[in-house]
Amino acid sequence: MKIVIAIDSFKGSCSAQQACRAIASGINRYRKDISIHQLPIADGGEGLLQILDESPSLSGKIKHRVNVTGPYGQTVCAEYFSLSESRAIIEMAQASGLELTPKAQRNAAKASSYGLGQLVKHALDAGQTHIIIGLGGSATNDGGVGFAQALGARFFDKEKRLIPSPASGSDLIHIAYIDTAQLHPALANVRFEASCDVNNPLLGANGATRIYGPQKGADETQLAALERGMENYHRVLTQALGKDVNQTPGAGAAGGMGAALLWFTNAALRPGIELVLELLNAQKIISEADLVITGEGKLDEQSSYGKAPVGVAMLAAAYNKPVVALAGSLGEGASLLHQHHIDAMWSICPRPISLEDAMQNAEPLLADAAESLIRTLCVGSRLMSQ
Repeated sequence: MKIVIAIDSFKGSCSAQQACRAIASGINRYRKDISIHQLPIADGGEGLLQILDESPSLSGKIKHRVNVTGPYGQTVCAEYFSLSESRAIIEMAQASGLELTPKAQRNAAKASSYGLGQLVKHALDAGQTHIIIGLGGSATNDGGVGFAQALGARFFDKEKRLIPSPASGSDLIHIAYIDTAQLHPALANVRFEASCDVNNPLLGANGATRIYGPQKGADETQLAALERGMENYHRVLTQALGKDVNQTPGAGAAGGMGAALLWFTNAALRPGIELVLELLNAQKIISEADLVITGEGKLDEQSSYGKAPVGVAMLAAAYNKPVVALAGSLGEGASLLHQHHIDAMWSICPRPISLEDAMQNAEPLLADAAESLIRTLCVGSRLMSQ
């Protein structure tokens, strides 16, 4: 029997790598003869590079470290990978991430995506022709204006005064003109893809500002001001570039970075797990499996909206492979996941247990659940053979 363990992290508890190892150890406690392929996964946002760095399925990686401007003007040493075939993989959170700044110092109105633009420029200058960007975990709500500045775009106010770099969300209200004459010349010939696990538009009640601004430190007054700025920015760029991206699903991702990628790079916005599985060559690995084990910290109705376990299950279904999911908890609507090719689900908690206890002991709980799972499957196999 060959089992592929393709599992996401249990956030705040154990990494995807640790979860894979724990499940493998539980299986091998009962059956050492089972072939196991550990395939740690992520949803394509924050933590993307860590997953790819530690995965044996992605070889030939070259790591680049670049000093860039962080979300609040601080110098940040950010990493990205280059691969064969002139591909680069960039994680937005490395340069413009929320976790780069203590919570008390966060201010969505002043955060800039300039550093992400610097990373992309570095990759373009190195001759990369296919750039993959993992969105998610950003501190910004600037519509990608800083990103665009780093790549050569210039923005002006109504008096035709240049808006200084790095611009942030608070500058959007002042933008009246854009000059794209100095945009990086390689942009027109490079293929861009971005992981995007949200479908929010750029503007409105479900847009970048209203939905994600509060978690980035914006209060109600700031949200109203940022939304006005984003509306102005959208109006100016739509007129100047001849492309209205407001309603494109994912335009509101990462503080409007999705919209900027559509405007300035014509990027394809793709589900993050789809990109990750492609990079990890998961299609071949899963196609050769007898069973796939997936999961994450919590499975519920929301898991069906672009979450990693469902992405794994959909790929497995294409090869008619059974899928079992392990989770810290099974929440409301978890049974709906059966409609998304997850054949069975197990909670790793064997008894009533506090959240704190479960999080502190996730690895042994995963190992025990995996042992129980494989024992059950082996009993079933014996029964079916009678």
